[in-house]
Amino acid sequence: MGLTISKACNETTLTLFLEGILDISTANVIDPYLEELDGINTLIIDFSKLEFIDSTGIGSIMGAIFMSKEKGLKLKFQGEDELTKQVLETVGLYDILNTVQGEVL
Repeated sequence: MGLTISKACNETTLTLFLEGILDISTANVIDPYLEELDGINTLIIDFSKLEFIDSTGIGSIMGAIFMSKEKGLKLKFQGEDELTKQVLETVGLYDILNTVQGEVL
């Protein structure tokens, strides 16, 4: 199984729903969606249907974090299950996200 991305746009918020496996073979699938951000001020990445993420997938999410900083967007995560949340915490993505967006926990 690969990665399917669906999107929902509500005024100035774009939500990307990730479904499947985010790994070395699918990490670049996110990139075109990150280029379609004109008029958007909030990007939400929804992990509720993500089955697996590896280090390459983590790198792709880090790219989204730094891209959000470049474009002045607010980036939020939602729908993480316990395993995904644990992986994101272990590699420090929540800390990176908060630091890049200038938020203090």
